[in-house]
Amino acid sequence: MAFFDTSLPADRRPLPGLGLRGLLDTPFDRRSRDIARRAADLRRLSDDELAELGLTRGDILRHVLLSRGS
Repeated sequence: MAFFDTSLPADRRPLPGLGLRGLLDTPFDRRSRDIARRAADLRRLSDDELAELGLTRGDILRHVLLSRGS
């Protein structure tokens, strides 16, 4: 069973100077941050801008999770 803690911000960073992200980061961590970043970008758009992309607010997460890359 997996545990995903949503209480931490998606762009959390290790302490400056330690460089642990590169050492301990997994592909899942990078993908998770990419998904959160893309969803946040789309949520910032107006309803009209989303409509131009063929999306509604309810479609954002499905679109981000099912799309490959940006």
